[in-house]
Amino acid sequence: MNQLNDLMGFLLDNPLLLVPLLAVAAMIAFAILKKLLKMAAVVAIAGVLYLLLVEYFGAGL
Repeated sequence: MNQLNDLMGFLLDNPLLLVPLLAVAAMIAFAILKKLLKMAAVVAIAGVLYLLLVEYFGAGL
């Protein structure tokens, strides 16, 4: 835990190193969020298509 505090202190003392690290972290977070949103859209479309298919053929749940 002490090493983490030392690292955080070092980064806060040197903002020129902190800015690129925050930019990389933001890009990674954006990429993960984008993939999750795509996955949610695919699941929603598949769910709607499944419900339409069940309704069309009248199979019921």
